[in-house]
Amino acid sequence: MENFRFFDLNIYALADVQGAVAEVKGEGLIKSTGRMYRQDYVVFLRAGDGKIAFLREYFDPVRAAKALDTPILGLES
Repeated sequence: MENFRFFDLNIYALADVQGAVAEVKGEGLIKSTGRMYRQDYVVFLRAGDGKIAFLREYFDPVRAAKALDTPILGLES
């Protein structure tokens, strides 16, 4: 991937001060296909003792597959 960047970050605090949820957009050029990869991410994070104790990232894998020109069983191109 070339020139990948994150932007439009929004962070939401949880009632538990050690946790947070974030939304962020990302984009970059897939060199092998020449296609732009654009994605919206949602990240859940919990810290403990000054370190990341839990991290979950969610995104749309169909967008990634299309940018990588990877076929998806049951999905038309």
